[in-house]
Amino acid sequence: MYNVEEYVERCLSSLLNQDLEPDQYEIICINDGSPDRSGEIVKNLMKSFSNIQIIEQENQGVSVARNNGIETATGKYLLFIDPDDYVEVNSLQRALDKADKTDCQVSFLGFTVISESGQVIEQRLYEKLKDCLCRGIEAYPLSRANDRRDPDRIWAVLFRRDFLEHHKLRYLAGVPYLEDGELIARILCYAERCIFDGIPFYLRTVRKGSATNSPLFHSERAINGFLKSAANLAGFKKNPALSLEQKNFLNQAICKFVVLYITSSVVPFGFVKLKHAKARLNETGLGKLDLTSVDLEYRILGHLYNFSVVLLIIYQLVLIRLRHICKISRFRLKKVLRTIPKDC
Repeated sequence: MYNVEEYVERCLSSLLNQDLEPDQYEIICINDGSPDRSGEIVKNLMKSFSNIQIIEQENQGVSVARNNGIETATGKYLLFIDPDDYVEVNSLQRALDKADKTDCQVSFLGFTVISESGQVIEQRLYEKLKDCLCRGIEAYPLSRANDRRDPDRIWAVLFRRDFLEHHKLRYLAGVPYLEDGELIARILCYAERCIFDGIPFYLRTVRKGSATNSPLFHSERAINGFLKSAANLAGFKKNPALSLEQKNFLNQAICKFVVLYITSSVVPFGFVKLKHAKARLNETGLGKLDLTSVDLEYRILGHLYNFSVVLLIIYQLVLIRLRHICKISRFRLKKVLRTIPKDC
C-alpha cells in the first residue's frame, strides 16, 4: 500500500465478503511507508477481522513489499491484489476449488478492467480455454490472446505457494516499473500445470496516479530496472537444468526489457546517450539478441536493435506518429458518421 487510502477499504471489503471462513484464508497488507491513512484504515479493520494482518516497512517499492508478503504467507495459494483493485463477492472458494481439482500451479482468473467511474473498458474470461491444462510456456501466449495491451502481469493469477518456494521465485528488487514481467517469465518457464478459470473474478481499476499511468517510465530508476531485468533473465537462461524450449521462451521477455531500456533512455537523455546505453548492454552480454521463439512484433524490434539502436528508435518514433495519425483519423471518421442520418 502506498497512497491508496481512497481505495484500500473497498479492496479489503471485497476480500472479506467471501464464501470462506476467516480461518481458511489470510489477508496480508504491506504498508510500504505510505504517508497517508492507508495503514490506519487496515488497523481499524483488524479490530473486527482476525484474518487481516499488516506488515510495516520503510518505502522500498512493490517488489520488496510483495516478497515480504510471500515470506509471511502460510496458505496453500498466493493471490496478489493491488489495493486500488478488488474482487467479486463470493468468488474465491470457486477459484480455489478448481485449482485444487486440477492440481494446477498457476491459474489465470477472469478479469474486468474498469475506469475510476466504474465503466467497463475490457473483460477477459477465457471462454475457449476453460478446459485447457498446459505448461507455462504455452499458457503465456494463450493468456494474452495475441493482445499487446494485456501486460505481463501478476494480478488476476492464482499461484501455488509451494511451487514458488520450490523454485525460489521472488521479485527482483530494484525494478520499480513493469516488475511483474520479469517474475512471470521465470514462473511460466518452470510451470508445468496452468489452467484458465474464466468466471468473473478480478476487477482492475485504471486510474490517474497509479504507477502504470505515471511518468515513472522515463525515470532513471525505471531505466536501470529495465536493464537489471534483462540481465537477470539472461543469467537465469544460462541455468543448465532448463531445456532448449524453456530457454527460447525466455527470449521474448529479454528482448522486451532490452527494447524498453533503449526506448525509455531516449526521452531523458536523447540520441547522444544511445551509444552509452548500448555500451551498457554490451557489458552485460546483451549486445546481440537471440530472437528464437520471439513473436513477430518484438522480433522486428529485436532485428532492428541487433542492426542499429538508432534505427530502432527511428522505427518506433515513426510508428508512434502513424498511430497518432490513425487515432485522429478514426476520431474524425466517427464524428462524420454521427452527422449522417440513421435512415441513410
